[in-house]
Amino acid sequence: MTGPQGGRPATTSARELADTAQRLFLERGFEEVTVDEIAAAAGVSRRTFFRYFSTKSDVLWVETPGENEQFARLLAEADPDLPYDRVITEAALVTHRITSPAKREWALHRAQLVFSAPAVQAQIWGAFDGWRSAGRAFAARQTGRDPDDFFPLAVGQALVAAMLTGHEYWVENPDTELEPALVRALSMHLPPDPRFVGTG
Repeated sequence: MTGPQGGRPATTSARELADTAQRLFLERGFEEVTVDEIAAAAGVSRRTFFRYFSTKSDVLWVETPGENEQFARLLAEADPDLPYDRVITEAALVTHRITSPAKREWALHRAQLVFSAPAVQAQIWGAFDGWRSAGRAFAARQTGRDPDDFFPLAVGQALVAAMLTGHEYWVENPDTELEPALVRALSMHLPPDPRFVGTG
């Protein structure tokens, strides 16, 4: 793609820059790729890159705001009588559902970089803050507990652990699919809904 000198092509988007950067990271290694090289490969200026992203590792989280919004919306729309863990599991699966080969490639490559690049690993906690907060608030609301109680706190932390577990398994077994790994991880990590424990 060829762009004007020092300007932003009308067709350039944050996602397109992220696609270009991720491809370079996987071809040459995260640490070896510079912002200047990403910008050149995308046909934009260095200044344009920084209009979208503060650092090169930020490109991997380009979809995170949208994912956070979708996950929170699905929780907000849930039937209050359903077990909280069933709702969280379904919302997580819908949010991470892979609908095309291109999306699968993007998601797998992002996960590979998450578990291999220290600069990316350092951002994981912040990247999952929306999920942790939404899961904690939802678990409290769905089970009638105070958000500051131990149970909602544990749910938020368990949710993040489950998402990382599912993605790490997928990275280590790329011939498998992400969704079954997430189902398995969520079932192992999320504590049972206290409203339904012992009810048969």
